[in-house]
Amino acid sequence: MHFSLIVTVAAAIAFANIQALEYRGYSSSTSCDGDSFSFNDDGALCSSLPTGFGLSVQFFGLPSGTQGQGYVEGGCTEFLFSVFGPGNKCWNGGGTPATHANWFHSPNGFGARGVDANVKNGTEKCNHPISFSYTDLNEQTKEVLIDATIEDHAEKIAALYAKKDYAGLAAL
Repeated sequence: MHFSLIVTVAAAIAFANIQALEYRGYSSSTSCDGDSFSFNDDGALCSSLPTGFGLSVQFFGLPSGTQGQGYVEGGCTEFLFSVFGPGNKCWNGGGTPATHANWFHSPNGFGARGVDANVKNGTEKCNHPISFSYTDLNEQTKEVLIDATIEDHAEKIAALYAKKDYAGLAAL
C-alpha cells in the first residue's frame, strides 16, 4: 500500500511538470518523417490536422498513463487510433488519414481532460498548428510559423505545399 501511494504521488508530480506536449502530422503514410505540421497541446485540445498531413502522427515525450489519439471526420469525435506512453510514439495510417488529434490524460485521476465539450458540439474551433516544416528544392529544411490571426493559414500553407509552390512557401 505504501509503495502504490509513492508511485501515485510520483505520477502526479510528473503530470504537474508537463505543460504541453508536442505532436506532428506528416504527409507520409509509412513513417513519421519528413514534411509536417507541429502542434502544442496542454491535454485539453482537439487539433485539426491540415489536409494531407494526418497520414502519420507522432507524439513526442508521451508520459506513462497518457495517450496520443487520432480521429476522422469533424472534431475529435470519430475515433481512429491511440498510442500509449511513455516515450515518442508514431502511428502510420497506411493511407487512412487522421483529420484531428489530441493528447489525452487525466492528471489528477478524476476524469479525463480530453476533448473540449464545445469542440464536440461544433461551437468551438479546433487547435491549430504552430509551425510547418518542409524540405525545399535545394534540400534545405525550412520552417514556417503559423499565424493564428490569419483564417485557415495552415490550410493555405498545405495547399501551397500540395502544389509544390516553394516560392510561395518561402515568401511566408
